[in-house]
Amino acid sequence: MEAFEPEPRPKSISLRLVMEKSLTKGELLEYDRLDTNEALERAQALKTLHVEWSSLGDIANLEPFEAAEVLYLQYNRILRIENLDCLPRLQFLALQGNAISVLENLDCLLELEFLDLSKNKIAILDEKQLPQSVNILNLRENPCIQVEGYRERVRARLPDLVRLDGQDVAESGGSDPLGMSGALDSAGLRAVAAEPEELLATEKGLGAYWRKGEMQSSVETAIKERIEAFHIEVLGDVEGFDQRLEQATARSKARRSGLQARRSGLEASMANLAASLSRPGTARLLEVAAALPPDADLLT
Repeated sequence: MEAFEPEPRPKSISLRLVMEKSLTKGELLEYDRLDTNEALERAQALKTLHVEWSSLGDIANLEPFEAAEVLYLQYNRILRIENLDCLPRLQFLALQGNAISVLENLDCLLELEFLDLSKNKIAILDEKQLPQSVNILNLRENPCIQVEGYRERVRARLPDLVRLDGQDVAESGGSDPLGMSGALDSAGLRAVAAEPEELLATEKGLGAYWRKGEMQSSVETAIKERIEAFHIEVLGDVEGFDQRLEQATARSKARRSGLQARRSGLEASMANLAASLSRPGTARLLEVAAALPPDADLLT
C-alpha cells in the first residue's frame, strides 16, 4: 500500500519566483549579477509577470512590479482576488483554473482590458465589479454564466466588449430605441451575430488580447456593410415613391389645365352671347357666369 502524501502547502509570491519565471535564462543570469538596488529597478521595469502553475495560495507581494501590464496567475490555488491596487497599469489578467468564488477588488484596475476567470467557482456575478475598460472577458465554466440574463448584464456593463466567453460580440439583441429592429432585420444587419467561435490554441490568452482591435474592426466593418445595404434599399423605396409622386403631380396639372381650358371656353361663349344681346340684363348675366364653378356646364 502506497504511503499517503499530503498536498503541499500553497506557496506565496516572491521577487525571486517572479523573476525566475518571467525572465529568459540569459536575462536571469544578468539579473543575478545586479546589486540590490539594480535588481529592484529591474523588477520595477518588468512589463510581463509569469507566476502561473506555481501552487500559489494568494495574490500578494506584487508591490515591486508597479510597471506590469500583463500578469499570468492561471492554474494556481488562489481563493480570492486581492492586492492588485499596486498594479495601476495592468491591462491583461489571467486567473483561469483557480478556486475563486467572488468577483471583487478589480475596480482599482482602470486600464484592464483582458480578464480571464474561466474554470473558477463564481456562482453569483456582480457585474458592477468589472472595470468598464474590459473588452475581452472569459467566465466560461463558472456557474454564473447559466443565470438568466447573464450576457445582457455583462454587455450592459462593458460598453467596449468585443469578445465574451470565447466568441465575438456582435451588435445584436438589446434595446431598440429607434424602433428600427424590423428594418435592420430586413437588411440583414442582425446576421452579423456570429456562431460561437473557439479561439485556436495560438490565439488564446495574450494572443486574443492583441487581436482585440482586429476583432472589433471586423465587427464594425460587417455592420457598416449591412447598414450601407439597408441605406441603398431605403433609397430605392424613396426613388419609387418620388416617381409615383411625380406621376400624380402630372395628372393633377393635366386636370387643372383641362378645367382652365373649359373655363376659358365658357367665358368666350358668354362674351359672344353678350355681344349678340342688347337687353339691359346682359351685364348681370356675365357677372353670374363669372361666379360659376370652373366645371359648370351652362349648356345643360
